[in-house]
Amino acid sequence: MVNEGLLSQRKRLDTWFYLTAAFALLGPSFGIPVTSGFTLTLFRLAFLVLLAGIIFRFVNKKSLEVSYMVPIRWYVAFLCFWILYAVLTLTWVIDMGKGIRYVVFLTNMIALALSFPYFIRNESYYKKITKVLFGVYTAIILFAVFESVTLIHLPTSRAADENVSGGVSASITSVFTNQNDLATCITLTLPFIVAAMIMLPLSRKMKALLYGVFILSGYVLFATGSRVNELIVLPLIAVVMLVLFWKSLDRSRFRLKSIRANGFFLLLAVVLVQVMLSTMLTPEGERIVEDKLGSTSASISDLHDAVSEELVGGEESKIEGQSGESIMVRVNLLKHGFDFLVKSHFMGVGAGNIERWMHPSSDEYVSGDVNKENIHNWWAEILVNFGVIIFALYLALYVWLLWRLWKLISLKRSPHLSIYLRFGAVASLAAMIGYFFGGMAMSTAIHFTPMWISYGLALAVLVLGEHENKQFNQS
Repeated sequence: MVNEGLLSQRKRLDTWFYLTAAFALLGPSFGIPVTSGFTLTLFRLAFLVLLAGIIFRFVNKKSLEVSYMVPIRWYVAFLCFWILYAVLTLTWVIDMGKGIRYVVFLTNMIALALSFPYFIRNESYYKKITKVLFGVYTAIILFAVFESVTLIHLPTSRAADENVSGGVSASITSVFTNQNDLATCITLTLPFIVAAMIMLPLSRKMKALLYGVFILSGYVLFATGSRVNELIVLPLIAVVMLVLFWKSLDRSRFRLKSIRANGFFLLLAVVLVQVMLSTMLTPEGERIVEDKLGSTSASISDLHDAVSEELVGGEESKIEGQSGESIMVRVNLLKHGFDFLVKSHFMGVGAGNIERWMHPSSDEYVSGDVNKENIHNWWAEILVNFGVIIFALYLALYVWLLWRLWKLISLKRSPHLSIYLRFGAVASLAAMIGYFFGGMAMSTAIHFTPMWISYGLALAVLVLGEHENKQFNQS
């Protein structure tokens, strides 16, 4: 009777985990506004119920059952240390409110990431969660396509508040706040879609569905006009995946017939994406895409000019460049951030306090140098907020995770790994390599759930893969 009760309780917790992951990906678009600055989202509600369930189970069993997470013990230790260090920084922040808010976000997102290796206890659970996430992602892309045609935005979208000549903004954001977040979500997900089509033994119907979502994702990605994701991250992921396929697949999969078939469908997808961009986008949407992609050379020139300028606050510092404000402002934000880091003795300005230091009322602010407060770079956000120690540990463990995933996908090092876990390792590795640059396109990633979910999936597949290799070696 007790065992049946505990089993039923575990199943309910699993269900809440799937709901939490789904609502996390949907972000703040689904929730109830409580105050002007706080919305009780379905993600927060589901997360609280899930956390309460875990605590209740711990009280009953006197154990969290985390022994199988030993392969990622150093990641868990670092993430816990990061939270403690973030709390410590509250002793020197200049804006306690922003600091506490950031610590809460950091704690929630780390808990979200660690919930994946905690709940994904075997390959079956990994299959279920990837199916749930794919279903939610498909809904996000379908709404983005609808949004690109109708220009109807969700209330949480920044585009809903922006007016352009002749009507509302043509920016495509789907459930996210801005187009760069949507584009980064796509480049984090595309490796999973492509790897599934190439590596997994799926039915024709399922492959057709994946192929359709792949084409729609390509259309939405280019419709966002996110230059970093389109011109840097996407080509990088393509090259990385070719290398990973070569390492992870049997050489018989590289026959001329198979290469021709895959090449044909890739070319067809490119043609269909181009047709969709030409026929489905509104005139204003087409203008946005053409302006952003057409200003690539000007952006490179702006980047060179901005980087070559003198230190922050020089008289030559400017916002407007040949390609607009984006490049110049981002580089000036980074210059300010590094200046703040030095002034904080490399310990960081404190959780969430970059914005306070960058605010016009701050003593460190230089009028006319920037027109934003967030540093717009995830790597710099970690470095400037938390200093050199946290950044070095985060980066070292990130690279170590990539290396361990690389060993999992290798046929030589892990010849008996199941095809589904090999698929997960390939997709996670490609997504996280792409995010090296994708993280530079966003305003902030502290509450960008697709990144934390990708991190959690990578940790989960690492745990499962290393356990499977260990069991085989012992048999």
